[in-house]
Amino acid sequence: MYDQDGAKLLYEAFFAIAESYTSIVYMDADTKKAYPIRLDDYSMRYEEDFRRGVTMTEIMEKYVHDTVYSDDAEEVLRLADKAYITEKLTGKIPVLHIYRSVHNDRILYYRLKIVPIEDGRKILYGFENIDSQYRHQLEIKAEQERHVKLLDGLSREYMSVWYLEGKSKKVTLVQNNGDFSDNGEAVKIGRTMVDYHFSMQKYFETYAMPEDFDRLMEETGYDTLVCCAGDDDLYSVNYIRINPDRTTSHFQICYAKITDSSGIANFVIGFRKINLGGSE
Repeated sequence: MYDQDGAKLLYEAFFAIAESYTSIVYMDADTKKAYPIRLDDYSMRYEEDFRRGVTMTEIMEKYVHDTVYSDDAEEVLRLADKAYITEKLTGKIPVLHIYRSVHNDRILYYRLKIVPIEDGRKILYGFENIDSQYRHQLEIKAEQERHVKLLDGLSREYMSVWYLEGKSKKVTLVQNNGDFSDNGEAVKIGRTMVDYHFSMQKYFETYAMPEDFDRLMEETGYDTLVCCAGDDDLYSVNYIRINPDRTTSHFQICYAKITDSSGIANFVIGFRKINLGGSE
């Protein structure tokens, strides 16, 4: 049992932790009536409804009608049904549900957090505006999906494909389509020299014509890539490769630029053999 100071501290701690929630409401599990704990300026319009003792379903019907995006309305409303939410809470605490809300003609992402308190006698509903962080997560997911599609497409066409992370300036082998006799040693160079600059330096020293070394290092340098590679076009560098059997082939390095959400340029790199008239 808390004394008066302890109860006050607990009360202040609760509101400090719950600061991110725009509104907090609870439902009495026996009567199904709804009671507010915190209402933001928007939700104050329902204050009179709470005073007259509405049920959770009734207040949620109004809320959903007023602000929830139409495609998300049915599921949000179901979460106000006592039998339904009690079943959802069994073995899974808390219940988290993301939905879209319309404010001043803008669609915002909200998260509804539902937890039982007082041994299930009350069910707490916290409404949280997560629009900024959720949209950031969507951007990251979309970026990752673009990476996968791009890597998959390039992996089929190129002898080897690498990923250059702009922040660390390190490369990772994604796909090797060449046999060991033709491409094995070149791939081993990349695996050994993880740093992009030194990997390219070692590769060109071993496989490029000596008179092309300075040009190739300049044209494939990270700063050059950032300046010259477009977001929608491949940036390519041609060279004559000295093969392991000392024959020569015309080769091309292609760079696909991917700028992440923080503005850092990353690159997918493909090595392929070409004919003088184009790619094989």
